[in-house]
Amino acid sequence: MSSKAPPAKLLEEINKSGTSQLNHVKPAEKNILPSQEVIEDEKQHNEHLENITHFKKTSLKRTESQEKGCLPTPDVIHQEKVEKELRTEIDTFQKDGLRPTATDKRCLLPSKQDIEKEKTEQELNQSISSFKRTSLKHAETDLKDPMPKSETIEQEKRENEFRNDIELFNKTDLKATKTVVKNPKPTKEDIAAEKAAKKH
Repeated sequence: MSSKAPPAKLLEEINKSGTSQLNHVKPAEKNILPSQEVIEDEKQHNEHLENITHFKKTSLKRTESQEKGCLPTPDVIHQEKVEKELRTEIDTFQKDGLRPTATDKRCLLPSKQDIEKEKTEQELNQSISSFKRTSLKHAETDLKDPMPKSETIEQEKRENEFRNDIELFNKTDLKATKTVVKNPKPTKEDIAAEKAAKKH
């Protein structure tokens, strides 16, 4: 069949061919209406595009970008260098240079004093854990009054006042005095009495 044939001729060819050459086809009904989700997505997309087209550049604030240097510090470089050298030395280490050594196994047994000490501690712990309280005797505590007597308090009070008087004594209150040295000479009667005493 030719698609360029006039409609009348085309209908005639269809009628001549009959239904034997036609294939049976089941019609598939398709819902071409969009779902609610598709409508919402399209609505948001349109709003987004509208916001972009009507965006005001004047609302933007000017900012200066700060470039941060991401170069390592000398300490980090040195540390990495040391680590790399250590790894290289470990990888290239030759085990042939090692000398074989014999392991000296020592059995550290406790001394006699340690055994005795541990035995004493165990016996003490055993006696404490198995101690019977019934073997204790009831005792009454004699409470003594540790408070000082009134005479002692008064004496201590006077001593404290005396110390305070000495510490707070004002030297400016003292008056300057001149010391007069007197040398009394003996009288005639004193000399006579002394001579008489020597004779006796």
